[in-house]
Amino acid sequence: MPEDLNAAEKRLWTAFPRGQWVDLRGEPERVVRAAVIQAALLGACETEPGHTPGVRLRGAMVTGRLDLIGATVESALVCEYCRFDEPLRLVEATTRTVRLVHSRLAGFNGVRMQVVGILNLNGTLIERGLWLDQARVTGQVSLRAATTRADAEGIAIAARGLTVDGDVAMCDGFLATGSVLLHRAQIDGGLDCFNARFSYPGAVALDLSRTVIGAGIGANELITEGELRMRGTRVMASVQLAGALLQNPGGDALGAGGLEVRGGLWCREGFSAVGGVRLVGSQLGANVTFTDAKLSHPGGVALNLDHAAFGDFDGARLEVSGGTISVSGARAAAGINLEKAQLNSGADKSLVVESAEVGGGLSFRRLHATGEVCVQTSRISGRILLEEARLDNPSATALRFSGIHADASLSCAGMRVHGGVELTGSRCDQGIDLDGAILASEHQPALDATAITTTLLSLRPAAPIRGEVIFRHAHIDLLRDDPTYWPERLRLEELTYQALDPRLPARERLGWLARDPDGPQPQPYEQLAALYTRLGQPAEASKVMYARERDQRAAESALNRVWSILQDVTVAYGYHPWRALAWLAALLTVGSILYGLVPPVPLKPGEAPHFNPVIYTLDLLLPIVDMGQQNAFNPSGAEQWFSYVLITAGWILATTVAAGVARVTSRR
Repeated sequence: MPEDLNAAEKRLWTAFPRGQWVDLRGEPERVVRAAVIQAALLGACETEPGHTPGVRLRGAMVTGRLDLIGATVESALVCEYCRFDEPLRLVEATTRTVRLVHSRLAGFNGVRMQVVGILNLNGTLIERGLWLDQARVTGQVSLRAATTRADAEGIAIAARGLTVDGDVAMCDGFLATGSVLLHRAQIDGGLDCFNARFSYPGAVALDLSRTVIGAGIGANELITEGELRMRGTRVMASVQLAGALLQNPGGDALGAGGLEVRGGLWCREGFSAVGGVRLVGSQLGANVTFTDAKLSHPGGVALNLDHAAFGDFDGARLEVSGGTISVSGARAAAGINLEKAQLNSGADKSLVVESAEVGGGLSFRRLHATGEVCVQTSRISGRILLEEARLDNPSATALRFSGIHADASLSCAGMRVHGGVELTGSRCDQGIDLDGAILASEHQPALDATAITTTLLSLRPAAPIRGEVIFRHAHIDLLRDDPTYWPERLRLEELTYQALDPRLPARERLGWLARDPDGPQPQPYEQLAALYTRLGQPAEASKVMYARERDQRAAESALNRVWSILQDVTVAYGYHPWRALAWLAALLTVGSILYGLVPPVPLKPGEAPHFNPVIYTLDLLLPIVDMGQQNAFNPSGAEQWFSYVLITAGWILATTVAAGVARVTSRR
């Protein structure tokens, strides 16, 4: 035994060979020099056969630097309630279990050290950083309830490239004030951060980038002030973040681009992020859950799942108080659920699902969104539900479902929209239901269904539609509507359909066609007439085509308009040929009476045939046909002028009848 040892050191020196505890709490002499501990660990103290030597201290005040750099230590170092006034140096050391719990360390440098056993710092305060870069621990690393403070470089824990065969625990009240760097680490067990706090505002509070974790991450009730970074991290089980609070205003609260999780990602039950949650390109093997979570990232993307692949996204009752949710280029195997979510983006768009593949459906029941809900150029295998949703974007489009292919139906029953609804170029194989919806838009079309393709479109709103409705180039098997709530402006050019419900008479459906603000277009009339023809109602079809001719007259030139009026008055453009017979009968009757009362004189007395007022009038009315009366007599005065009227009327009737017959024939 060295001669210069104080009373506490003597007790330690005596207890070391047997690995006995030395409890200095309450003792008058508590100071132990680090050099004495170092000497004992490095073999200066003789051991006793049959016992396991080791340093086991309680309540000691350790002075000086404990320097085991490059050493091989065969004995355990166990200290409880001790204080080290200088940082410990175990750089490249090989040790047994190191257990420094409920103690206070000036610092700990274990770069490239190897621990055969456990590195336990539970409840310990480390004042100027813990360094474990490229260290290897065959057991566990435990920092339960520990506190680590930053060194001069702002680093609380540097464990880059750390390898741990078991678990790593930074939980149960663990606090790090400074950056914790665990990137490129290999943890074969799990990472436990339950009820931990990592504080480094405005920077990276916890960096797990490119770390491989053999089990899961348990971080329920975690608090971070600064970014939680998990770029390219691989987790072989699930990531639990229930009740966690991640704060990095203006930046990413969770930066996890390229994250790979074979289990679920559970950000639920009070999870809150102030700053972006970035999961771009992540591979998430099971559910992504944000139920009852709160996100806020004003002016940015609050939740970014672009190009990610995941099973089911569950965001029921999710609240976004600023920022957008983006799911562009993603693959969702089992659907996206935002039922009862509150998306108050404070920006142009609250939700963007673009160029995505969704194996299940989209459930947006009772969703309340301010800003555009945009789903476009995507494939949706299941149903799309917007029942009782409330969408507000008064100055622009509130709901954009354009260029999507839905294998099932789109149900918007009871939806309320203040802003435009755009369904352009979409295909819904099992129909679109807008029954009970309320659509109102001052600046955009209330409903733009240009070029949609669907088996059924049911538009029976709960109130009159405020704004324009567009069905241009749409293909709908069955179009169901409510005449009570037809919009004031309705564009139907190149719309095709197989049936209309209800089956209204042509007189009412013509009012439907007349709502085009650009004036009558030929195709909508022809489409409606074709429908009545298929239904075996040729008279209704004729009414439609007759109305088409009349409605288009206003757009013609003055001369053509006069000719159109003549055709309308005489034969109704050929659709009512009986009018020509009525005109002929009326003129024949008047002429017969007039010329019967005042017969014209013969041109060649003695050679003229017997005068017949009926045949004479008929000869004047029928062009080309010669009955021998017109050229045999010569009326004078008013009778002569009336004969000119009859001749002109005959030509007009003949011409309009021919034109009308040609028109009707060409339509068949």
